[in-house]
Amino acid sequence: MNFKTIGFTAALSVTALCSVQAAENGNTQYSPGSSQFFAAGIPPYSGFYFVTQTSYFNSDRLNDSNGNKIPIDFEVKALAETFRFLYVSDLELGGATLWSQLVVPVVHLDMSLPFVEDKATSLADISATVGLAWHVDKYSTFAAGVDIAMPTGGYHVSELANVGLNHWSIQPSAGYHYTDPQGLEAAALARLIFNTKNTDTDYRSGTELVIDYAVGWNIEKWRVAAVGYYLQQLSDDTGPGVAADGHRGNSFAIGPSLTYSFNPGMQLSASWQHDLIAENRAQGNTMWVNFATKF
Repeated sequence: MNFKTIGFTAALSVTALCSVQAAENGNTQYSPGSSQFFAAGIPPYSGFYFVTQTSYFNSDRLNDSNGNKIPIDFEVKALAETFRFLYVSDLELGGATLWSQLVVPVVHLDMSLPFVEDKATSLADISATVGLAWHVDKYSTFAAGVDIAMPTGGYHVSELANVGLNHWSIQPSAGYHYTDPQGLEAAALARLIFNTKNTDTDYRSGTELVIDYAVGWNIEKWRVAAVGYYLQQLSDDTGPGVAADGHRGNSFAIGPSLTYSFNPGMQLSASWQHDLIAENRAQGNTMWVNFATKF
């Protein structure tokens, strides 16, 4: 889930807001910047792995298609706890390891707009992944997969704060991860998001490209890094109320990251990502705290 602008429902009566939101109400079922160093970071050993990601996003700025602030009272706060269950099998296909993942987010959303406020806490849209990972050598891993995001989150067409998006999406992705335990570490993951129609609003969000990136340096048990993402909407939205520009969104974020590894199978990290660019989207800041371990 993208919690940056989650909750902008089609029921909003504020016309100025409706005319500038990328995708339906500025939402997507993947949270840009969430993969960080987990991008293509499929372990070379079979077994079950668990990652928990706590994120907090806040924004009081909504931008138009030129990246300029819209003069309107607006604030959104979203606290999310995302549980990622990863299984790396011992099966190989074409020299690649078969892996799968289940991502389960829970969100508390607090929104404020002119003349209306709303809050919601519920399960968000769950996604499931099947993929392949090629461990080229002890430093490099290539990975590819397909996510299916499902409309499991809380949603009601007449509510302002909706955690769920009420549609499906198919998300093919491909990534690369390089790790030198006492040197450079870098990761990148490119993802396309193909959305289905929201049957309650007859609105279909355009196709989106998201590229997550991370680059850092390992010093004994510590890693100092920079992480972020780039998002570009590739096709127009379709449905009621679509503006002439197709509601296409664009954004870029970057920020620092610090990680401590207790052992090769357990680590704790924290990062901050600031939106330097935001077009047809809310512009704000996201804090992340991630914990990863092997069962």
